[in-house]
Amino acid sequence: MTEQLQGVDAAAFRSALSRFPSGVTIVTTRSAGGTLHVFTASSFAALSLDPPLVLVCLDQGADCFAAFIAAEQFVVNIVTPAHAKLAKKFATKGADKFAHGTFESDEGGYPALPDAAAVIRCELEQAVPGGDHVILIGRVHDAQIGSGEPVTWYKGDFLRLGESAT
Repeated sequence: MTEQLQGVDAAAFRSALSRFPSGVTIVTTRSAGGTLHVFTASSFAALSLDPPLVLVCLDQGADCFAAFIAAEQFVVNIVTPAHAKLAKKFATKGADKFAHGTFESDEGGYPALPDAAAVIRCELEQAVPGGDHVILIGRVHDAQIGSGEPVTWYKGDFLRLGESAT
C-alpha cells in the first residue's frame, strides 16, 4: 500500500521530485575524536554571497546524523561522473565508507575528493530542522574549483551534462 503524507501520495511525490534534475554532492566531516563521516546529498544550494553561505540537507535517520550536528566543519565535494559509484555507496547505510582511500585529508584533517568538480569547505553556522531532514547551513571559508564537469541526478540515475535522459 502506498503511504499517504498529509493527503499527498508518498510514491507520487517521490516520483515528481525525481523529475527535477539536481547536482550531486558528497559531504564529509570528522568528529572531535577523528572519526570520518560522509553522506551523499542532492539537496545543496548557495544561500548567500555576502556572507558566503551554502546549505545542504541531511536525513535525520542517517547513520552520520549526530556527527554532522556536532561537527564544527564540513566539506562539500561536487561530484563528477567518475564519482557515481562512490556517491551511490555513500547514499546507503552501513559499510566502511572510507575503505577505498579515494579522499585526501585537507590541512584541517577533513576528507576531500581531490578530483571533484569543486570542493567547498565550511564552518557549521546553523542546523535547522526541516521535516525528516535537517538543513546544515555552512559559512564558506574556502572554495576550490576542479577541472571535472559535475553530474546531475535525474529520475533515479546519474546523468552527464548534455546527455539525453531516457
